Amino acid sequence: MENIEENIIRKNKSDFRSRLALIFFLGFLIGIAIKTEALKKITIGYDDYLMKIKSQSYNINKAQTDLQKQAMEVAKQQEQESEKNNAENNPAENIDQVNN
Repeated sequence: MENIEENIIRKNKSDFRSRLALIFFLGFLIGIAIKTEALKKITIGYDDYLMKIKSQSYNINKAQTDLQKQAMEVAKQQEQESEKNNAENNPAENIDQVNN
């Protein structure tokens, strides 16, 4: 009875080790495959001059100036609205300003 139990334990240990070795080997192969594909697409360092530079579809400087213009327009609109609201709320001040 003890021999059978020992054989089962040994078999389980060897089975576990073979599975662990198989997982390690497959992980190693997948790592090599990923690295090979990455080297085709990613270049860093001394190979930078080999990169094919594509034209960019956007201009950061133009986008920044456009955002600044939009911000200025919004500020002007808010200022005009606040002046209009002040004029509607305080008509007596407007009459004084017109008289002076």
